[in-house]
Amino acid sequence: MVYFDTNVLIYAFSKNIDDERQKDISVKLVGEAIENETLVISELILCEFAFISNKLKENKNEIDDNLEFLSEYLKPTDETIHKRMLEILKKTSLYISSFDIHHLAFSEFYNLELITFDKGFKKLKIYLILRLLF
Repeated sequence: MVYFDTNVLIYAFSKNIDDERQKDISVKLVGEAIENETLVISELILCEFAFISNKLKENKNEIDDNLEFLSEYLKPTDETIHKRMLEILKKTSLYISSFDIHHLAFSEFYNLELITFDKGFKKLKIYLILRLLF
């Protein structure tokens, strides 16, 4: 099972992107996850996806359609995820990375491989199964 950081989903679904290579990689990986029924999405990913899509001036109808589609792969956020997030924040003081730590705790809870282009995850690599795409 795989959990894509928001940046991978943005590259896979958006038209207004800045890196064709990352788009090609994202489209391939997300397509495979959908085909293999291994894609998992969190509420936070949906929120970030909506925010960034709007910031990139994507078409409103396409944003709505993408959110509806991605919601089909939604898993709930369990209280255990929040507790784990707080534990990691307390241990590391990486408050600036709190969204990333939520993604980490979510992927850990569901035993998912987290896939990202975000180099900021390097500092969290000891905590999870992570594939960095850079």
